[in-house]
Amino acid sequence: HGRPIVFISARVHPGETPAQFVFMGCLRFLLSDDPRAADLRERYVFKLVPILNPDGVACGHYRTNTYGLNLNRHYDHPILKEHEAIWAVKRTLLHWSGKGRLLFYLDFHAHASKRGCFFLANRLAGPGQGWNAGYARVCQINSPHFDFENCEFAEPDAAEKEGKDGMSKEGSGRVSIHRDCRLCNTYTLECNYNRGRKTAIVNPAPGLPKGTES
Repeated sequence: HGRPIVFISARVHPGETPAQFVFMGCLRFLLSDDPRAADLRERYVFKLVPILNPDGVACGHYRTNTYGLNLNRHYDHPILKEHEAIWAVKRTLLHWSGKGRLLFYLDFHAHASKRGCFFLANRLAGPGQGWNAGYARVCQINSPHFDFENCEFAEPDAAEKEGKDGMSKEGSGRVSIHRDCRLCNTYTLECNYNRGRKTAIVNPAPGLPKGTES
């Protein structure tokens, strides 16, 4: 049946450039001579999409494509004419899922307020949540940049609530792929634009008058 498939994507929101930075780091690692990367390549097939919204990137949009649509709200019912790459990705993921090969879904994003890197994920019922949260915990153990405490595991009914844009998250990648592909490990990786997990303390410069350190 072939090796399990790991799917990774980025830039569904064109303005979230940290997602591209992290994607390139992931790609360089997977192609490197690091023995861990070699072991991963031997065990899994990696399918990577570096820019899900190339037209939005080319036009300098922040969250939308050329039709003014937020593609990460249309994974539930994508249309070829309006949702471009999302339509193709959804069909492909459903195909791999039907073959029993899709193992893991990860979509890179950027976040403006919370520090560091963390997951937005689905809260599963029963033992599935143990595997779901367990992977996030392993990420923190292996990366000083990942913050498990900031991770959010949303209840199933939370996806139905309207967000700031007036749309629910039922059409987001992590929710739709979890539901339609019956996949446990589906995540959005959020990475802050300019702050790491910890903020370094800067000592005041000697000789400056009090109150002018900033």
